[in-house]
Amino acid sequence: MINSASKLAKALVAICCISILAAGCASPDSAQQSIRLLTHQDFHVPSEAIADFEQKTGIQVLVFVEENANSMVNLLERSSHDPVADVVLGVDSLERRRVTEKRLVEAYRPIDIDHLDPSLVLQDAMLTPVSQLAACLNHSKSRYELPQRRLNQLPDPKKIPIQAPTSFDDLFDPRYAQTTVIPDPLSSRLGVYLLVALERLYPEDVDGVTPWPKLVDEMLRSGVEVAPSWEEAWFSRFQPSAGTANDDSRSLTWGSSGMPAVSVRFIPELPTETDIAVLDSGCVKVVNYAGVVADTPNRRDAGRLVDSFVEPLFQYGVPDRYGSRPARSDIVRTEAWRRFGVEVTAIPIDEWRIGPIWEEWLLTWQQIVEAIASGEEPLPPVVEVTLPSR
Repeated sequence: MINSASKLAKALVAICCISILAAGCASPDSAQQSIRLLTHQDFHVPSEAIADFEQKTGIQVLVFVEENANSMVNLLERSSHDPVADVVLGVDSLERRRVTEKRLVEAYRPIDIDHLDPSLVLQDAMLTPVSQLAACLNHSKSRYELPQRRLNQLPDPKKIPIQAPTSFDDLFDPRYAQTTVIPDPLSSRLGVYLLVALERLYPEDVDGVTPWPKLVDEMLRSGVEVAPSWEEAWFSRFQPSAGTANDDSRSLTWGSSGMPAVSVRFIPELPTETDIAVLDSGCVKVVNYAGVVADTPNRRDAGRLVDSFVEPLFQYGVPDRYGSRPARSDIVRTEAWRRFGVEVTAIPIDEWRIGPIWEEWLLTWQQIVEAIASGEEPLPPVVEVTLPSR
């Protein structure tokens, strides 16, 4: 497995050289006994399913891993004249438009497509959905509960918690902002999905609504903490059950509806319950796709590999560390997801409207962060002016 795009071409050459040395003189048929799969670090590839595919077909899967979905698609685009892979896996909703418009993949309908969630299937068949994610706010249950006390004991005003958040708007309330940690959009895909949710709820081109850049400015100035990665935000700074007077951990964070299931993955035995609640407000649905790379010399085997992504073994193992779900509607979910995953109302990302403009939103985010760090004054309030009628 190779983790650097810059080493991909050299690695492929090295693999070919090793094969030639081992086989003496390789024939055209033997060269097609392997297939190249390009994915990225944020997408979980079920190793058991890949091993099963190799055993059943006799085809070796060479997996190359890019840093994220964006850099993965960048590599596909740069090498479109001479494909570096036969199959791509982990194209998310933010990259779908570019992959399709640039013709980086070609149409393919997997054998078991009828088992996929119909709402995820694309009519043009350019990409095959393999998993879905509902990105949402998560919060602690216990840290918003009143502490236990005796009947004759008066509550301590300093220890009375605020009520649990009920909507996405609470993120901009200073009381909740000071208890919130979010992943940095500049270094975390989950952070980018937060910007997508913000822009959808508070677009800049709607009259009478405070645009999202102004809300980001208020949110950061009110005390929202920004962690360099979602792992840092979730596993280090977000501590649901922590609770001492001097504890500075956070009780509200941005994750997904499957995060309660993620939190128990490393526990030897599943608990009876978790101290995590998912807020069914402002959630956005993200779809992860696979596709046959355009102009691959090995289209037949590429299609067979994409077929395997829709099969039960792969679909059962596909829920990743973000807390995603399979794209199949009939698959039995993992025990952790069945116990602790939460069904929410998630609005699908408008892939064709957003396209590549989310990268401009990152620049806006960066400008706001730098302005606050340099001591600039807050953004001016949005003033609504009513013109006199003639």
